[in-house]
Amino acid sequence: MEFEVAFPNEKPKTVKDYLVGGDREMILNAAAFLLGFRNQNSLFDDPGEALSMFFGAENKGIAASVYQQIKQNFHPSSQVTIFNAFSSLELFEIIFSSEPTETTQSQAELEVNLFKALLVLNSNFTSKQQIAFESTNGLDSDLLIPMRMFCMSYYTSDKENYNIYEVWVSQFIKAIYLFEFLESSQPTKPLLSAFLTYFNCGTWEEYLKRLLPLTFSMIKQEREAHTDIVIPPGENFDSDCAFIEKLMITEEDDMELDDFLALRAKPMYKVSPGVYRIIFGLFAVEKIFKGVYFLMRDINKNLPNTNKISNLKSLFGDEFSEKILFYEIIKVIYPNNCISFSGQQLGDMKIDGAPDYYIRRGKDILLFESKDFLIPASVKESFDYAQYENEFEKKLYFVEENGKEKPKAVMQLINSVKKILTMQFQADKDYRYREVSIYPILLTHDYQYDTFGFNQLIDYWFQAELDILRNEGLYVHRVQPLTVVNIDSLIYHQMTLQKYVSLHEMLKMYHRDALNTRMKKFQSVKEKEAYIRQRKMNPFSVFLENYVFANNLQELPPMLENKGFTLFKNQ
Repeated sequence: MEFEVAFPNEKPKTVKDYLVGGDREMILNAAAFLLGFRNQNSLFDDPGEALSMFFGAENKGIAASVYQQIKQNFHPSSQVTIFNAFSSLELFEIIFSSEPTETTQSQAELEVNLFKALLVLNSNFTSKQQIAFESTNGLDSDLLIPMRMFCMSYYTSDKENYNIYEVWVSQFIKAIYLFEFLESSQPTKPLLSAFLTYFNCGTWEEYLKRLLPLTFSMIKQEREAHTDIVIPPGENFDSDCAFIEKLMITEEDDMELDDFLALRAKPMYKVSPGVYRIIFGLFAVEKIFKGVYFLMRDINKNLPNTNKISNLKSLFGDEFSEKILFYEIIKVIYPNNCISFSGQQLGDMKIDGAPDYYIRRGKDILLFESKDFLIPASVKESFDYAQYENEFEKKLYFVEENGKEKPKAVMQLINSVKKILTMQFQADKDYRYREVSIYPILLTHDYQYDTFGFNQLIDYWFQAELDILRNEGLYVHRVQPLTVVNIDSLIYHQMTLQKYVSLHEMLKMYHRDALNTRMKKFQSVKEKEAYIRQRKMNPFSVFLENYVFANNLQELPPMLENKGFTLFKNQ
């Protein structure tokens, strides 16, 4: 909901103008309170409930007026969002980084002005979305709607479209694997030691035992409000406070960083001695694993040259994400009855350009390319298709180096498909190329890419390259569309994929799902086409989660108990 809709006869001011003279602590508290709403099935998704919650008795007339504007300007079936994570995070950053002013606004006045400030931030956001429309004009018809949707939602998708429990479980499991990896490798032991020293912890188990309880309330989410961490008085008071203050934002931190990087790095602030407030629950949960890289990156810079990791990003992305985490998960979901080769095994066999993982079960072949990457935060918040296309093309399609094309994930998958169809894949030739179904998979390591439309862009590039193989006379009829799969989905739903429905069967259902309209009635062909187009934009992770819950196949990963609960067995 924009300012102009709620207050059509009023010219908006700046956010700071509305909030000058407002009680700083009250505004910060309000921002954290709004960020405590559930991102799914929140009571305050309903505009009437949201307005009743926000306005006190003195401002009920304003609440009623705003609600009337909603009814006049939106269709009854529309989902009207008043409060959202983006605007609340923006509000927090603006106020936290501003100099405190004398409190001159009454609580009732601040209530109205705070509401207007939030709507101004909403309007600023929707105006940025206009870039998505302008930058996608002229695109191929197959890409126009998916890319318009992607550009509009990509920047905020990871802050809105997530299952907090799935995020917590996958972060926990990945953290365990990471610390075991760092502990077992001689070159990384100094880095791990420096990390533990920074947090005054003797072992990584102790570190997790101290961090994890700070996140428990996020997954329980018993109420929709801010969450305070209260350190009880006692002999551990000072050390417990010191630990949390490593994760606490201060006035000295740079709040001008794109994509809320400062709040991601330090998702808490101090309310009073021994009392710390979580700013945004998702960012706090992400500290379990995702935040470790950024902490270690800064620690690594200050290590002596003899102990410094020269390419820390490669260590995390290639050595850990692919060769440890990915390999372990694949072994769980395809434990037997298949032919499988990891990228490392294929490399040892001197097979050039091999996929990161190859699996064949009967007549089904899965080809994986694992890519643990991030795009610059400044590009992420651009809303601009040209910038997105350029960045993703370099990461996932190809790059030109010294006048030559260097293949990335899409081209690597195409090259593997070509080898399989021409019987040149040396590791496995015991199949008939006209009978096998090939499933090309781009495995990602961050759920920000589980955004509507993203898969269609990557598959669009893949299909263009597949057409070249078709024109060369290759039998490509059983090559399936490229699918973007988030490793967190595989971690969380590993038992479903191991015991009930295999990954390749799930992929087959995923691509057929959009075309399945037998149980639907449409008013026109146009409506049917719009339905199919929308279904095609769904990320695989959404389809998988919906399937699991619809068929009551929920089963916690055994890794959670085997690797996680043992940390607390003596507590």
